[in-house]
Amino acid sequence: MILVIGEALIDLIGEEGSGGNYTAVVGGANANVALALAVRGEQQRFLGRISSDGFGKQIRNHLASHGVDLTLSVDAEEQTTLAVATIDSSGVASYSFYTKDTADWGWTAGELPSAEQLAALDTKAIQYGCLGMAIGPGNLVIEAWLKNFFEAGTVTLSHDLNIRPALGFERGLELKRVLRLNAQSHIIKASDADIEWLYGLDVGADLDDIASEWSKGKLVVITRGAEGVSLYRDGKRIDVAGQRVNLVDTVGAGDTFMANFLGELSQLDALGANPESRVARLGDEELVDAAKFANTAAAVVCERTGCQPPTKGEILVRLRGN
Repeated sequence: MILVIGEALIDLIGEEGSGGNYTAVVGGANANVALALAVRGEQQRFLGRISSDGFGKQIRNHLASHGVDLTLSVDAEEQTTLAVATIDSSGVASYSFYTKDTADWGWTAGELPSAEQLAALDTKAIQYGCLGMAIGPGNLVIEAWLKNFFEAGTVTLSHDLNIRPALGFERGLELKRVLRLNAQSHIIKASDADIEWLYGLDVGADLDDIASEWSKGKLVVITRGAEGVSLYRDGKRIDVAGQRVNLVDTVGAGDTFMANFLGELSQLDALGANPESRVARLGDEELVDAAKFANTAAAVVCERTGCQPPTKGEILVRLRGN
């Protein structure tokens, strides 16, 4: 089982020049990962603090209707977090957020499952990142909880940076936070834009030295949009080509990639106890195949409105056509 912890919020999605018309859809990077795992048929659970307000009911109904297991999620009294996603003429989303005192950030240690509970559920990996690991006070509670699993070496810990500069984070503090989380993770995923922003680099800068440094004893995945994906393991880089898409928007593409990459690693028995050795014994070809599969899943999402992850069958059909 893959456990996903983090935010489940409402995206108010509209297009530039649409006259201010927005549609409320369920979003949040970590909820999207859980959704994509469920749609591909992977055993998963979503651990979120979901509001009991009207938007919270919409979130629960949407996730549950697609097979997301919510049995570990918390009923929260606070209101639902809102993100306003405006899609530009090229299909790329920009975000603004309404996060003050909302449900996703109020974690207490007592709301998190114990190691014994997760072992009983045959948990192989924990996926986290984005706003769930960036906004306090709950992020530090989750971080301390994750550290216990890292020290025990009982599950694979997977961190997807998914940086949101629109929230006004201070770059230096964000870099310290990310590096601290990376140090207690086994798999690290970032986009090239994430790293460019964190380190104040020009767009298109060479990220090799940074990614190689991160990859000491870890698996690092750098997504590069249409250029594909670069995989790093102990400083060695493997490139996987991107795919041509008829772009609608990019909402949920990175989350869908992450879900399907983890799902493919799970099929290879590369998630679970003694995580470093599991990653180390993966062959280059196995890693490439996993990244190709995840790339294909993300490409499908880019041709749909919002985060509508494909089934495993849909991904296989597209792979056969390429």
